[in-house]
Amino acid sequence: MSHDSSYKKFFSRADMVESLVRDFISSDLADELDFKTLKPMPTAFQKHGQTERRSDLIWRLQWRDGSSCLLAIILEFQSTIDKKMLCRLLEYATLFLEQTLDERTSKGLALPKILPVVLYNGAKLWSTPCVYGELSERERLAYERGIWDFKYHLIDIRHLEESLVDKAKGISAWIFRFERAVNVQEMERLWRVMFRALKSPTYENLRQEIIIWLETCVLPVRKISGAKVVVKRLKEEEKMTVVTPEMDDWTLPYINQGRAEGEARGRAEGRLEGEAWGRAEGERIGEAKGIAEKAAQVIRQMIAEGFEDHLIAKLVSVPLSDVEKLRLQI
Repeated sequence: MSHDSSYKKFFSRADMVESLVRDFISSDLADELDFKTLKPMPTAFQKHGQTERRSDLIWRLQWRDGSSCLLAIILEFQSTIDKKMLCRLLEYATLFLEQTLDERTSKGLALPKILPVVLYNGAKLWSTPCVYGELSERERLAYERGIWDFKYHLIDIRHLEESLVDKAKGISAWIFRFERAVNVQEMERLWRVMFRALKSPTYENLRQEIIIWLETCVLPVRKISGAKVVVKRLKEEEKMTVVTPEMDDWTLPYINQGRAEGEARGRAEGRLEGEAWGRAEGERIGEAKGIAEKAAQVIRQMIAEGFEDHLIAKLVSVPLSDVEKLRLQI
């Protein structure tokens, strides 16, 4: 799966588009729009005798005030810098307006307003003009308007301000956070935090698409060590966490396993209170000896799966020396 096709899937969701506009373009603009009226539009344009032109995605929606004027959002996804991007978007905007011209003018309606947006995830800073007027070396005169004002909104994902991404509440921000992650530990942490935020069945397909995207697009390109291990773990956790979405601890698979065995032991030996290992908020069950045995078993499993000693000690709430001793026994 390519970067382009992955982003087309992500932003074929109406809630993803609303999140993008609200968090990364303009919250004021978002408040003026009726996102319930979002409608995907054809992206292929072909005039007689000319080569077909195709944009990535186009959405159309209405304003909250009931205005007959519409807004068309043209989305383009880039992993490399395209010096012709402004000209491409100007062409797509023109073709889209031509496509709607006859229908709108015949009804006495205004042509849609156009919002061109480029989502770029490359490592290098985007370096080509976003405003048509910037292409000209000549100084603009006060009376010049029209085509000179054409511009697109650039979202340079890897170079966004940290505070902007941190405060974003919508689902598009999760895609951007994964793009900006620097190692597998951060990606795993993001996955578990994201699951708490998007644990509703509504987002099940999105979570699975994100795993596929990480496996086929992000990790291979970024060449992050441990990529295969983290993808395997995320797939396993997705299967388990979908069954019990009320849990929010990021060591959930291990906690669920310990809880099940602890409950069985409690029924057989008599239920005694004791704090369950890890950060689980579940029932306090099992004898102290049983909990210690379970902790050791889990530590061995985490060592086998490639977790670092200091991280295991933190997650299982045991001294680092205990983890090191168990590693020497394996």
